[in-house]
Amino acid sequence: MDTNEETIQERVAVDSAGQRSAVTERLQSVAGESGVATSTLTVTIVLVLIVAAAVLLVVSNGIARRSAELAAASQGPSTIAPQPQPAPEIIKQPAQPAFESERTSAHEDANMQAIAKERLNEDLDLGGVVTTVNDARAVLTGAVASEAAKAKAEQLVKGVRGVKSVDNKIVVSS
Repeated sequence: MDTNEETIQERVAVDSAGQRSAVTERLQSVAGESGVATSTLTVTIVLVLIVAAAVLLVVSNGIARRSAELAAASQGPSTIAPQPQPAPEIIKQPAQPAFESERTSAHEDANMQAIAKERLNEDLDLGGVVTTVNDARAVLTGAVASEAAKAKAEQLVKGVRGVKSVDNKIVVSS
């Protein structure tokens, strides 16, 4: 049921100093049955449309994903073709007699002996030590003042590249 309401408002207006006049206003309002404004109704409809679009988007993505899964499953397992591998390369080296590989040359022994002598001469406490190298085995002889000097001489000669062993025959003189 539609109802039209008319409201009459009267007020007094002062136009100038001391002059008053009465003003009458008539307001007419029309209200629907529910009394819901048109703007509220419009906002509600827009929100419902947005929610419906979101639901459709989610549903269509789910359907697309399921159809992709079904298509992948129907194709069956994929096979990978084996790659051809190159033939192994065999490198042949001439065999060396065992006795030659274990022995060092006289030239190498002389180089090791010269390096050991140089290292020992750098330390004043080890000046009386003599080194002899044969088949990469060093023999230390001579005399030093302490056990520490004897051990130091052995470590210096062991540090020479190519020396396999050191026979320390140094005498400690007190």
